[in-house]
Amino acid sequence: MAAYNVYFFVVRPTLVPEHVGSSGESNALADDAPDVVQARVDVLAIFRQTLQELFTAALEYVPGSHPPDSVNITEIPQTSPGVPNFSGLTIAMHEPIVYLTKKEAETRPADPMDRRACLVMLQALQDGRFVEFPTENIRAWRDDITGGEGDLEGKALHISDLGPAVAEAFSNARMQYDADNWKTIQGNMLARAAYHEIAHCKVECPNRAHGSRWQNAISGSIHDQAGVAILASPHNWNVAQSTADKQLMGRHMMCPIAFYKLDQDIEPQCFHEGTLTPPTPR
Repeated sequence: MAAYNVYFFVVRPTLVPEHVGSSGESNALADDAPDVVQARVDVLAIFRQTLQELFTAALEYVPGSHPPDSVNITEIPQTSPGVPNFSGLTIAMHEPIVYLTKKEAETRPADPMDRRACLVMLQALQDGRFVEFPTENIRAWRDDITGGEGDLEGKALHISDLGPAVAEAFSNARMQYDADNWKTIQGNMLARAAYHEIAHCKVECPNRAHGSRWQNAISGSIHDQAGVAILASPHNWNVAQSTADKQLMGRHMMCPIAFYKLDQDIEPQCFHEGTLTPPTPR
């Protein structure tokens, strides 16, 4: 069978700490300095490799006799900073998208790099004035996203009534800045956060089709399942992937769930039970 594709887009570049190494000596580098640019390339390389390893380990638990034989981690290109370019990409409904962004919530930021895909999607649903998305529901979902929940590494939004799912990993999540291996720490934390948030959407979303290649959504949270490690909350950058982590992802990863395509028309992205289903305008 063809490879399983996981897509990501960098809304906000990964944070480069001012202090690197046990000496605590400051880099004092400009944000666009070559060393900073290369550091971000190095972090994303670790992120991609680790995320590929995590998903590959889950393949053995995909139901059926012909699971995907490999995993590709594909970066969505940009038309400008913070603006994705989906032209030329064909993303199947069982293939997830994760956004690397920042945790601070801004509903209408001036700079596209300061956006949260969750909030952009909710605004699009509100502007569309669809029957299935009452204003009070959108307000409640927005409050859940923007509410103070302490130190988070990512966030997921999966709405049972038609709305696409959103998985975000925070590029400015807490990390040990004064460490010689900070690139490894940040790349691994981003990968684990991405895997964790995709799992929220895949495993919990009740708006599911029935099929022999995936299991039905669980009742409750991935956090509460026996034996989870990366899917527990909180988790560390170096926590090992447990058997329960692999099983939960593998048993659900083939389920068709529309992941939100940032800046694309919202109406054709909505779905019900695995089929694209446009919502009803008021």
